[in-house]
Amino acid sequence: MNLNFFDAFFGFNNNADNRIIDNMNRIFPFVNQIWGVKEAVWIDTNDWWKLYLEIPELRMVIDRRASMMSSNKPLLVDEEGNEVTNHWFNDVLNKPNPVQSWSDLVYSLSVQDALYSNSFIYAPVRSFDIRNLFVPLPSNKIQINLSGKKLKQMEQDGLIDSFVFQYDDKNTEKIEFSDLIYLMTNDGMNIVKPVSRMESLKFPLSNIKASYHKRNVLLENIGAIGILSTQNNDMGGAIPMTPEEKKTIQKDWFRRQKDELIITESQVDWKPMSFPTKDLMLFEELTADKIAIIDTFGMSLNIFSTEKGATFTNVRDSIRMTYQDTIIPETQQMYDAIGQQCGLNNDGLKLIAQFDHLPVMQDDGIAVATTMKLKAETLEKLNGLGIDMTSDEMKALLGL
Repeated sequence: MNLNFFDAFFGFNNNADNRIIDNMNRIFPFVNQIWGVKEAVWIDTNDWWKLYLEIPELRMVIDRRASMMSSNKPLLVDEEGNEVTNHWFNDVLNKPNPVQSWSDLVYSLSVQDALYSNSFIYAPVRSFDIRNLFVPLPSNKIQINLSGKKLKQMEQDGLIDSFVFQYDDKNTEKIEFSDLIYLMTNDGMNIVKPVSRMESLKFPLSNIKASYHKRNVLLENIGAIGILSTQNNDMGGAIPMTPEEKKTIQKDWFRRQKDELIITESQVDWKPMSFPTKDLMLFEELTADKIAIIDTFGMSLNIFSTEKGATFTNVRDSIRMTYQDTIIPETQQMYDAIGQQCGLNNDGLKLIAQFDHLPVMQDDGIAVATTMKLKAETLEKLNGLGIDMTSDEMKALLGL
């Protein structure tokens, strides 16, 4: 019998017959039990853009938020609320840059804001303080140069000296403060350069990646986990396998793929030591982490795909609630900042984000008709009882 040291002592060899495995774990299986990884593993928070591209739950929420924000119709109005059509800013609304519509611009700004709580628009000032170009810049390529004077400054340009933009080829370009529109979502602590809200998602995003990794390992690399034991018996009890039988089965096991069966002439019994996937609670963990992302961005679970689904009424009401509580105020906040930095306020103008044109934001025709019918019937009954009402009282009752 030709057994080397590893064959005799550890029960395996490192020849070409074995597939590639972690030899240290094979040699010292107790390492994982005593010095195994016990601490949590968290994602790298230095590149939110990479996580946005890799984690579907994160991109799903951010994209839906951006799509909802960009669905508005911008309207330039004066102090009385009348639409203004003869102003240079209308040209920007019609064509902000050569390749994007205004809706595309808002979408890009929403994604950048979600990832970094900062968004930037390159909008160089032309003659007569006119801007005819709006180009969204990636927030992770912008460096903010602060003036160093914070407490006594009344204007934003007193806080920020300039910006530096880095191209993909690592070349940089300095951008004057006046040529860049700087938008941000406050974190309640920093005057400029707020901390991204993504930092609060470090733990759920880490768990999502770990959940996908675990499921992939189960699907691709791990078959059934358990013990093969002998069933041979004699008058003295169970007959153990010979070293040769153990070696043959072990070598056969490591050579096989995940879906291949072991065929042996030895009489063996299988004792499972694994849990069903559902008992690992991977999907429940994924749902909980997804909800954390949804709540962070002020969205509603009912407007996203779920295993249980939601009724039409729940989805519609959730969409309306999301618009009213999150999308409309955040979009208007963005427009207010743009208007202020473009000097629209100085002209007595305001940029309004309109969402009334969306079907979900309009009143339900059937519900309105039913309500009007009930009011009319109530009015008719009051008249039948001889109760006199003035025309103003009738209009108030009918909601006219």
